[in-house]
Amino acid sequence: MGRAAGPLKPRHLGPDYASQWQDAEMAAAYRHRPPYAAEALALLHDTLRPDPPIALDVGAGTGDVARPLAPHLLRVDAVEPSAAMIRVGKTRPGGEAANLRWIQAPLESASLAGPYGLVVAGESIHWTNWDLAFPILAAVLAPGAPFVLLDRTASPAPWDDELRRLIGRYSTNRDYQPVSVPDLLAASGHVVWTERDSRVDEITEQRTDDYIESLHSRNGLSRARMGVSARVFDAQVRDLLTRHGADESVGGKQTVATCVGRVTAT
Repeated sequence: MGRAAGPLKPRHLGPDYASQWQDAEMAAAYRHRPPYAAEALALLHDTLRPDPPIALDVGAGTGDVARPLAPHLLRVDAVEPSAAMIRVGKTRPGGEAANLRWIQAPLESASLAGPYGLVVAGESIHWTNWDLAFPILAAVLAPGAPFVLLDRTASPAPWDDELRRLIGRYSTNRDYQPVSVPDLLAASGHVVWTERDSRVDEITEQRTDDYIESLHSRNGLSRARMGVSARVFDAQVRDLLTRHGADESVGGKQTVATCVGRVTAT
């Protein structure tokens, strides 16, 4: 039976916007994001097929998943199209580990060395061409090995509505619309989820400067593409946070949602 016809990927997840991850400014800002909760990363060990103890991190970015995962496995292959992201990732803790293999290429053309006991994607699979990517993943996964999707979200903050309006005004991703990637993947037939939205919460605290800079690691807010408006955006965000009493630090809760599934062969 062929793959069920599903909804098209939204335009804001297309290749034109995916190219923003090549920007050096995006890579530099990425380290200001709060890390994935250690408990959420530990759950990956429970899903891994131990034969072989090798993982593939799709769209690894600066290695927020691959770097802490590597000490527990025989090897982690970190596939990332952006040379800028990999350069930064190699300078981060664990970025030069002997068993962490950085592969600079899109997943669709990467030289992979499976089979893998785990494929994980942290806020990245939506930038791939699904019709090409998922048959590749099905071919390199070990029998019964899972595909795991990780997603970080911050707890609601009193300034959220105003911040969304500011981002909508200044973002260069003019086609953005909120979507559920797990729902799209399920509807398109690429993944059958066996576990949805297992959640781990962790309290976070950031300097306000770091919080503002972390916004520039989001698609549409690359400093290189915003130009001089980036400074105006920063000033307005800072004013917004100050009005809400977060002039020196921003505290809150970060939730990591984990979806575990089986990749289909078609």
